[in-house]
Amino acid sequence: MLSALVALWIGGLPQISAARDLDLPIQLVWARQYYTLFLAKSRSGQGPLRPYVRCLVYLQFRNWGSAQRVPMGHGERPSYPNIQFRVWRNQVPIPFQRRVFPGVGAQDFYGVYFGAGESVRVTYEYVEEVLSHDPARKVDVFEDTWGFLGYRPPLEDWWIVVDLGQMYTQYQASPGFGESPSTPALPYQTFFNRIFRVAPLGYQSRGTEIWWRFQDVGEERMHSFPKLRVEWQAWYR
Repeated sequence: MLSALVALWIGGLPQISAARDLDLPIQLVWARQYYTLFLAKSRSGQGPLRPYVRCLVYLQFRNWGSAQRVPMGHGERPSYPNIQFRVWRNQVPIPFQRRVFPGVGAQDFYGVYFGAGESVRVTYEYVEEVLSHDPARKVDVFEDTWGFLGYRPPLEDWWIVVDLGQMYTQYQASPGFGESPSTPALPYQTFFNRIFRVAPLGYQSRGTEIWWRFQDVGEERMHSFPKLRVEWQAWYR
């Protein structure tokens, strides 16, 4: 999730913002979001493999007004606890402060300086643990909410990419489903069709990546995008 006076959310915690009242002259020119699903041990190194999601976000802004410093933040939900967060301004790391809201989640706050007429790239990376969604059915789910508020439209180019390559490699090493280790692993497309359910529809695919692309997105449309949902059978449990 990205929450800010310029770009209010990409998943995570909804947050009330003053963006609608400030009418900031900052344009979010283009955005890239890359989600990678993978399996790993817990931070203690004990127990079975667990699912995680690494997300790398690139946001290219242009300030059409005077110099200003804009507060931003990344939200965490209890069902997807963060184990890592980092943020950069034009490839230079910037500090952040983490605040916990009991029963709601947490927020990583930071500020970004925009010089007059300056183009600024904000990049951030986080890793979330995916907690069990339906243990009885061995189903895990990752969800994220897309949207932006308070920026100067249009958003010229917006990519959302989900990479399942690491999950497939790990499946090949341990096919699961009660199969013998000597049983050949499913081909990728069969693995995807059998294991995964992805929403919203309308995505394209190439290799182990699926993606959505939107161009010249106006402000009104940005408020009504559907939620990303990736559901899969947890063959590793």
